[in-house]
Amino acid sequence: MRFYLETYGCSANQGNSEEAEECLVELGHSPSTEDRADLIIVNTCAVTARTERKMLRRLLQLQGERLVVAGCLSKALPESLRGIEHRTMEGILGRAAVERIALIGPPSVEGCNSWMERRTLRVVNISEGCLGSCSYCLVKRARGRLVSLDEDKIAAKVARIVKSGAVEVQLTSQDVAAYGADIGSTLPRLLRRLIDIPGRYRFRLGMMNPSSVLPIIGDLTKAYRDPRIYRFLHLPLQSGSDRVLESMGRGYSAEDFRQIVASFRKAFPDITIVTDCIAGFPGEAESDHEATMELLQEVDPDKVNVTRYSPRPHTSAAHLYDMPERIKKDRSRALTRLWLELAAKRNEGYLGRTVDALVTERGRDGSMKARLDNYLGLVLRQEVDLGTQQKARIVDTNPFYLTGDIA
Repeated sequence: MRFYLETYGCSANQGNSEEAEECLVELGHSPSTEDRADLIIVNTCAVTARTERKMLRRLLQLQGERLVVAGCLSKALPESLRGIEHRTMEGILGRAAVERIALIGPPSVEGCNSWMERRTLRVVNISEGCLGSCSYCLVKRARGRLVSLDEDKIAAKVARIVKSGAVEVQLTSQDVAAYGADIGSTLPRLLRRLIDIPGRYRFRLGMMNPSSVLPIIGDLTKAYRDPRIYRFLHLPLQSGSDRVLESMGRGYSAEDFRQIVASFRKAFPDITIVTDCIAGFPGEAESDHEATMELLQEVDPDKVNVTRYSPRPHTSAAHLYDMPERIKKDRSRALTRLWLELAAKRNEGYLGRTVDALVTERGRDGSMKARLDNYLGLVLRQEVDLGTQQKARIVDTNPFYLTGDIA
């Protein structure tokens, strides 16, 4: 069977898709293009109403006997798929779901060598679900409570993909810092295990909720000292107002967020800080919005993922008064303008400097993509080998990445 797999949403979804593709190949099926595939698998996302609408438009384009709908939309909102012709729904793409999909058609006769091609960037899911109970979140309905993977299995997978050529390994889940809480382990303990795996590669850690970071912050900052771990922290704020955070059910305060960032910045002054903010959550007053703006200005993040609040079915926040869209748009634009100004100023400080970077991907028009020690993106204007460490002189900057020439 020839299959085509299309993925949307978070890095956890990307990790599920990589595992699904690998499993299907092991079972004798081969990756293909959309037009030639016997089966089209769409790994969906349902995090916002806008995303849901995008998913449904794409599924309508693909509908028919070949279509398998997987991911959070099929798991959390199966009723949304009524009227779309599809073969089956499989929920989250775990091993059991993939084995069911594999039974739809016979193994391919074309061979499956494409999976063995060198892949320099790989995603490894270390857990599913989370410990949180956010009032606005639909993902919990799809992913459930925290289920951490066994340390041995994670280590075996990392060793295998590093041996196959991966130079960047992204460890991901719905909340990376919560890893191990259900099995008597911790994220720092897992990292100590993984950094002993031989090879030339680096780890990028995924999103961590502040409430999960606080109990392990000492051991976690120690783990970050290892040169194999990028100095990169994705720590969602969502709101700078304690009143709004409580209504969201986030389980931490604005001061908790401030202190975590301060601890990491003290240990690693050049660390990249990425955060998330929701604009226009129900009940958010102008003073709450201003508190978020002020806190962002104080902690000076490198990137802010700004999302306008949208009510999701089956969540408690959906029963709250949803403010006018124009207010959410205004606040979203203000947050975006602020972080772009902050990021532009931070990145301008690299102009003229010579930096070390690991080349991880091919770019456009012969350029290459690389990462500094703090995971800041660098576009190299010359073609060099993937997986190599390069010295580059920064010749241009913008809020999103640096541009450099080989030094």
